[in-house]
Amino acid sequence: MKTITRAKYLNRIIDLNGTPDIKIITGIRRSGKSKLMQAYIEYLKDHFENINIIFIDFMDLAYEEIREYHALHAYVEEHYQEEKINYLFVDEVQMCPKFELAINSLYSKEKYDIYITGSNAFLLSADLATLFTGRYIEIHVFPFSFQEYCQYYKRIE
Repeated sequence: MKTITRAKYLNRIIDLNGTPDIKIITGIRRSGKSKLMQAYIEYLKDHFENINIIFIDFMDLAYEEIREYHALHAYVEEHYQEEKINYLFVDEVQMCPKFELAINSLYSKEKYDIYITGSNAFLLSADLATLFTGRYIEIHVFPFSFQEYCQYYKRIE
């Protein structure tokens, strides 16, 4: 599968590194939310040493047992590493009912830099305002622009 770097979105997330807010990446299905998150994780690994990446992909059956908010919270806490900067990434967070309870609890501990993805159908801006009052920054990802489309298909450089 071919991929392209979506620098506009990646740079936006890089600029938010270390801010206390929950970073929520939203967009329609297949717009590149998960790929953007993976690109950011690779950026962190390439540029920082003293980090701990906690990554959960709820589309992967390996994480099926923690699709309950208490289990999600416990899993993250078990993987916390003192003396390191702890990054929490949860892909397709809406697959965990009442996920906001776990995320808000983890946020209140002030020991994680939190990033989550979810589709527009489940994470509408009005819902986010209710779920994470004043605690989040939304990064809305759109499908390819015309320039990105051409780059993907090698029509122009």
